[in-house]
Amino acid sequence: HDSSFVSDYRCNSLRVVPVYGGWILECVAEMASKGPLVVVLLALGSFLLVAPPASAKRNVLMIAVDDLRPHFGQVYDTPQVLTPNMDKLATRSVTFKRTYCQAATCGVSRSSLLTGRRPDTTHVLSNGGCFRSAGNWTSLPHYFKNNGYTTAGGGKIFHPGVCDGYEFGEDKLAWSLPYYHAPCPQLGSLPCAEPRGPKTRPHSWFSNETATDNQVPDGMIALNAIEQLQNLTKSHSDTPFFLAVGFHKPHLPHFAPKKYFDMYPIGNVDLPANPDVPKGLPNVTWNNCNEFLSYQDAEAEAKKDHFSQQTPLSDMDTKTHRRAYYATTSFVDAQIGRVLEALDSMGLTNNTVVMLWGDHGWHLGENNEWAKHTNFEHATHVPLIVSSPEGQHGTVSQALTELVDVYPTLADLAGLPVPTECPVDSSNVDVCTEGRSLAPLVLKPNMTWSPAAFSQWPKGSAMGYTMRTERYRYTEWVSYNHTAHVPVWSELKGTELYDFVSDPTETLNHASDVKMADLVHQLSAQLHAGWRHNAEGRTVRL
Repeated sequence: HDSSFVSDYRCNSLRVVPVYGGWILECVAEMASKGPLVVVLLALGSFLLVAPPASAKRNVLMIAVDDLRPHFGQVYDTPQVLTPNMDKLATRSVTFKRTYCQAATCGVSRSSLLTGRRPDTTHVLSNGGCFRSAGNWTSLPHYFKNNGYTTAGGGKIFHPGVCDGYEFGEDKLAWSLPYYHAPCPQLGSLPCAEPRGPKTRPHSWFSNETATDNQVPDGMIALNAIEQLQNLTKSHSDTPFFLAVGFHKPHLPHFAPKKYFDMYPIGNVDLPANPDVPKGLPNVTWNNCNEFLSYQDAEAEAKKDHFSQQTPLSDMDTKTHRRAYYATTSFVDAQIGRVLEALDSMGLTNNTVVMLWGDHGWHLGENNEWAKHTNFEHATHVPLIVSSPEGQHGTVSQALTELVDVYPTLADLAGLPVPTECPVDSSNVDVCTEGRSLAPLVLKPNMTWSPAAFSQWPKGSAMGYTMRTERYRYTEWVSYNHTAHVPVWSELKGTELYDFVSDPTETLNHASDVKMADLVHQLSAQLHAGWRHNAEGRTVRL
């Protein structure tokens, strides 16, 4: 019992609320020194009192989907993109509508998520970096293993080829069981003999008329996940499990069996709401779509259409690529459904926390961008769906949340100690977090939460730091000190301000508008203060 809590507050009434196999003590409290009545419930007041016993540990099924943007299905208000299985998962989950990655590329985002630390801390600023370059930290799956879980994984969880090696799932000590990869892991598609290289890549999409789901790597990953579940329940039933399942699609190239392409007649495919770059865009901002244009067909189309910063692809080419992305999204949804159906059939759902996330967003012609690698909304905005036995079902949260929150959230929901906030220099701190547990939102999705989410993207010698608030996206492009891994705020190269109330598709940069000067000054100060000044309230664990 916290003595400072006892001395500062006087509870007028108490109620014990069971949650996560433990309990929350809710009280209507009067502050002894000031008098006004406050409600202390979860983090709303904000003292969270949770004491889950060891026997209450939940299983965890974590599903990662590569390059999945939050524009699909009924769950994310895009019913033309058919995802019945993720829609079904949402009926027993809290769907987070405004979650943001820390950087819009696979390796940087995943290193941040799996360590609970932001890119300036991990020193991973590109896909080639290993999270251990800044400290020998305990990753998310390793943390569960250290706390008595049997850990297993397959597919793309860590970015491949950066730490301990592809065959070990990049973090050899994190996995209790041998890690699984399907054939053709880089492409995630058939056939395996496709040429690679900047000018010899295959087409960016392919409707495979002969392959079945089980002959495509993501289908194999789904089959392996089902086998892992069976093994975990039979041979390792004495311990809870942490199973990580990483699907490659809808990452480029957009390959899937033909039946998924047939779901999207080209005439029915929509065009982007805003195919143009924002007016007033700083020179440093626009990404030239190198990833997308490294595929032969995309390069040829760009040349034919005279694609440039000011000239989008033709409507037909745009529809073709959007169709391919939609088809591979529906394909991966089917694989997710197979895994979730197996979880249900084995009677595991009621004792398993299920979390599904995408590592970053994706442009399909919006802002005249293709793929990721920007600080725009479409690149930084990600899906996050969380199902917990004690949590709310079929509800949404509009709270501003981040992928760096995943590590402490899963620990909290599973009944493990929640990592504490990292100090400024956490290089020698084995376990800590620069996020915050979203468990309170899983119970009470509409509660007051963080005022902003933070992302970043490097461009040459500059780093673009961007902040999403309730209404605005504010970005500063500044010089970056690669030795100290910190921004040089005084060396400003460009500023962006978008108003999502008046301009939800980011068509106009307001940063140079003199009428917005006071707002720019306020948002700049908030951005410079950063995430450490972002959290509200505090958590006390007994």
